Amino acid sequence: MDYQKREIPTCEVCQKPANQTCGGCKLVFYCSRAHQKLGWREGHKLRCCAFKVQFSDTVGRHMVATRDIKQGEMILKEKPAAIGPKMASSVQCLACYKKLEPIKMEDNKTYDFYKCSSCHWPMCGPKCEKAEVHKAECKIMTDRQFKCTIKYETPDKIESAYCVIAPLRVLLMKESNPLQYENVLSLESHLDERVNTPLYTVLKANLVTFIIQVLGLHIDEETILKVASIFDTNSFEVRTPDGSKRMRGIYVTAAMMNHSCTPNTRHVFLGDEYNFALIATMPIAKGELITATYTQSLWGTLDRRRHLQTTKCFYCECARCKDPTEFDTHLGNIYCSMCNGPSGLNKGAMLMSTNPLDEGAVWKCEKCDHTILSKQMFWGNNALKGDLNKINKLNPRGFEEFITKYSQTLHPTNHLVIQAKLSLIQIYGNQKGYTLSELPDHLLKRKIDLCHELLEISDKIEPGWTRLRGTLLLDLQSAMTVETKREYEAEKITKAAAQDQLMESMTLLQEATNILRVEPYMRETLEAKIRELASQLEDKMEEKNGSELSVD
Repeated sequence: MDYQKREIPTCEVCQKPANQTCGGCKLVFYCSRAHQKLGWREGHKLRCCAFKVQFSDTVGRHMVATRDIKQGEMILKEKPAAIGPKMASSVQCLACYKKLEPIKMEDNKTYDFYKCSSCHWPMCGPKCEKAEVHKAECKIMTDRQFKCTIKYETPDKIESAYCVIAPLRVLLMKESNPLQYENVLSLESHLDERVNTPLYTVLKANLVTFIIQVLGLHIDEETILKVASIFDTNSFEVRTPDGSKRMRGIYVTAAMMNHSCTPNTRHVFLGDEYNFALIATMPIAKGELITATYTQSLWGTLDRRRHLQTTKCFYCECARCKDPTEFDTHLGNIYCSMCNGPSGLNKGAMLMSTNPLDEGAVWKCEKCDHTILSKQMFWGNNALKGDLNKINKLNPRGFEEFITKYSQTLHPTNHLVIQAKLSLIQIYGNQKGYTLSELPDHLLKRKIDLCHELLEISDKIEPGWTRLRGTLLLDLQSAMTVETKREYEAEKITKAAAQDQLMESMTLLQEATNILRVEPYMRETLEAKIRELASQLEDKMEEKNGSELSVD
């Protein structure tokens, strides 16, 4: 019998036979612990990862797991290659990106923003105007005697002038950081598909003119528009939890991920440098695609695919998009008006797309022959979205009325209804006048029921340790804890039952903590909730069994 000679792995440092593997990427071997530490210091730290980037004719560049990845594991941490304001923005600082408020001028009568003393762009103050990220752009604008003309006019005015900043920062990299410049320019742009759109016609007039004529840079029009298109295709929206800072950043490695409407990762932005941290929401097997979503998971297929085509220049054809029921969530479905009318015989029958991958396909009832055109679905969706967007976000009444008003038209888990229900979860227990202590019992139960309903939906379309699941569990746990306390004080449940329910709340809270602990802004909140619930559990255990029991 012939035996194939087996290749013996060699040490990354000394090339001698090795039997110890890197615990991170599992791809590199060492002969000893000492050489593993040496190899780490000498550069493997920068190369070690749980993925590799591959290319195929069907999906282009994509990211694949090189080993089994655990749920909750951080797969990638990456600094932005370029970061800057969005194409149009309310007035914000060019260094820290904080939304700016006007200050009273010397005449004590008028208001305006603090301005950079050299280029006159609105900034936070002297510290931000001297920030490294602003130096190169400020110098070239100052050298060309350009002064920004943005001034305070009305609150929340959107300024289109910001469209020049992010592309300019990339273009200036050609001299300051040529390697990073080439990395960014190597990303897909889809410029051919964008160049004749109304937006890029405006960019030709504004961005190109600013770069070439105002700043005098010797860069051709195609390169300028390509950089703008690379931002549109690859950038991630970066925002702080409180919404006070919003920008867009290019992360070259993260941009290699493929999109999926049921992704297996989520991402957060860490620190003042807005480092991109990629988290596995599910276990990912070796060889499996690592995916992210470039749209909103709670949208229906029509809206998701239209958004992806408009912003990223592709139509998604994932398993969820192919399924007219969206994994039995019915996020995009509405009731058939014939079957559910006064004389209808098939109550609950729904209209579904005859071909979800063709946005022009007709929608047909699952029970009868009634059909409507896809454009009618678009019109109806847009009209109801308009109604939803007009609702006061601080008061639940409008959302409850929306759900009731369209209960005969929209399936209970239609994406518009789900968005209304998510708003209710955020109001009940959190807004002034509707805090948990103020909620009557029926609204407390309403919040709990809504949390359960949305958790069921999220398990199907966004499974695993997602931010949506984490926040829903946190809301559910808080409401269940208050409900338990009320039921016990009203003598509706025993001490033992109260303890069991609090233990269930603790289980939910610990899962929420596993999911959300990577979010820096959540750490203190989670720790406080665990201490509070542990204290309540300890009290109940002492009441039942005596003071010798405690909770670790």
